[in-house]
Amino acid sequence: MTFASVVPETRSQLPRDAYTYSIPEDLAELVLPGVRVEIPFGKRSILGYVVERSEETEFAEVRAIDRVIDEPRLILDHHLTLARQIADRYCAPLGEVLRAMLPKGVRTRPSRRAGPRSVSRAVAEAGAAGPPEPPPVLNDAQRAAVAPLLESIAAHTHRRLLLHGVTGSGKTEVYLAGIDAALAAGRGAIVLVPEIALTPQMIRRFTVRFPGRIAVVHSALTDAERAAEWRHIRSGAHSVVIGSRSAVFAPVADLGIVVVDEEDAPAYKQDRVPRYHAVDVALMLGALCDAPVVMGSATPRVESFFRAHTGDLELATLPERVSGRPLPPIEVVDLRDELKAGNTNALSPTLDRALQECHAEGGQSILFLNRRGTSTVVLCRTCGEALTCTNCSVSLVHHVDRASCDCHYCGLSIPLPSACPSCGSRTIRALGMGTERLEREVRERFPALRLIRMDRDTTRSRDAYFDIYDRFRRHEADCLIGTQMVAKGWDLGNVRLVGIVNADTSLHFPDYRSGELTFSLLTQVAGRAGRGDEPARVVLQTYSPGHYAVRHATTHDYLGFARDEIRVRKALRFPPYARLCVCTFVHKDDHEAEIEVRREARRVSDTLGIGAGLDVLGPTPAFLHRLRGEYRWQITVRGTNIERAFPHLPRARGWSIDVDPGA
Repeated sequence: MTFASVVPETRSQLPRDAYTYSIPEDLAELVLPGVRVEIPFGKRSILGYVVERSEETEFAEVRAIDRVIDEPRLILDHHLTLARQIADRYCAPLGEVLRAMLPKGVRTRPSRRAGPRSVSRAVAEAGAAGPPEPPPVLNDAQRAAVAPLLESIAAHTHRRLLLHGVTGSGKTEVYLAGIDAALAAGRGAIVLVPEIALTPQMIRRFTVRFPGRIAVVHSALTDAERAAEWRHIRSGAHSVVIGSRSAVFAPVADLGIVVVDEEDAPAYKQDRVPRYHAVDVALMLGALCDAPVVMGSATPRVESFFRAHTGDLELATLPERVSGRPLPPIEVVDLRDELKAGNTNALSPTLDRALQECHAEGGQSILFLNRRGTSTVVLCRTCGEALTCTNCSVSLVHHVDRASCDCHYCGLSIPLPSACPSCGSRTIRALGMGTERLEREVRERFPALRLIRMDRDTTRSRDAYFDIYDRFRRHEADCLIGTQMVAKGWDLGNVRLVGIVNADTSLHFPDYRSGELTFSLLTQVAGRAGRGDEPARVVLQTYSPGHYAVRHATTHDYLGFARDEIRVRKALRFPPYARLCVCTFVHKDDHEAEIEVRREARRVSDTLGIGAGLDVLGPTPAFLHRLRGEYRWQITVRGTNIERAFPHLPRARGWSIDVDPGA
């Protein structure tokens, strides 16, 4: 008799990942690792994933598999191995990893059925643009960066390359050349981008270069559309997959190269189970497929840069923009001086004059403010109370266009009150600055300026991002006001001014990466300027001009920033000098939550013992202490060999585990 190890497809907590079933003789040729089967489980019948076959079992009695659900199998051999590696690294249930690998539309219906054909707008427009474009001639730095990729593809070996290139240095052409080589060898490619909606220009370049071979996978697709794309990839109809985080699981059978663009982006970290980081999963995938992985960024994660200097990654650099264009000069405005001078406007006189000069000469501008809404807090000037969410421990954000005060975490929305809910005073005011208010102030100051705004509020519809991008590209708008959505993927030659309205929005966050996130964001958004032939400038407004993240961003000095940041990380024993694992407990009663977390913190600490090289930090309230009506407390395990703690972490109801949080 032959047996199968099956992972049940259930969201319930189970004592183990896999269960043993016998394989009926009539299903012997069909029950292979990677197929889904129907199995008896308790008193019901459920679906499960076959992960292994064997000729013997330790159990005296086993139940039989009822039937096979999918032909051909859904999960490839290397994906089964990858799923186990992810489960081990991130302390996640294997079943949850397998679920994450398959789109919902594939899991909920047999794979033989077709959903509709899905083509993104960018792909459709590029496909109608004409014949493929010949590849450009690469410069010396680009050729040096491509060389290890070509060698790896030719030898069918795994290599891992960190491509550090300043904004506008031609990283995309390096990616394209590597993909060209993979396709010529009869293999496929996966290209990861932080958010697919933010890269219309990149998608068009890939589609023009590889017409008819592109699949685009992202969260804005319907379940049926994602399933249709998955099946086209699985059948081999598309050999180049472009997508956001989950595209790392695309079923490319013979993978020849993996590209990770903007490898520093926080969007690559999954915020729900399984809490994987797509960049690290891409490296695992490349090793399993004997394929090179290239990770590109103008501002690599400090951990990646550290690994490149310790031999774990190869390093290639593109130190100059293509065609020798200079990086734009950055002028710093100290907002503390503006306050002393009595200026409370969003625009300093320096930025105001820069806008006038830019548009008088026919240029376009981008104003960056990483907060949406009209006002960031609604405050009573009598009692000092802020209007807060009843479900979450955050202030409500005022939106004039919706005449409401909204929570950006749980979605609560209430009308702006005419009086303070705490004391009844009518001296309630909306304070702070968001993109909606910035747009209103700029419109009042420059009524002739054609403005367009890009944030989560203006890009709710499926093609809104592409509409805004195209309008700005065609110069149907003079000034683009936006959040971090405008920081990457915009390569427009007529942008001659970038104004950073407030550089400090992420700087003082209670996160060890706040300096890195700030430096990255400022560098990336400043890099939107000066990509054409005309001179360009950047005006950066800040309350913290002396902070090393801001100071190095103003001179485009990544190396200087990395040196300062790595010293801070080493002193505090933060990554890359240790790994972190955050265990969070959620409960409707704050006191009960604290009691549970303190009990578990003592247990884990006592179990690990002294001298294990692991610290148990906390317990502490989470940064968002109350979220969606529940209270959140945390303990953090820190150390170099953090896997030693995994068997001892709390796993009861209400607990969640996040390994390498936000890495």
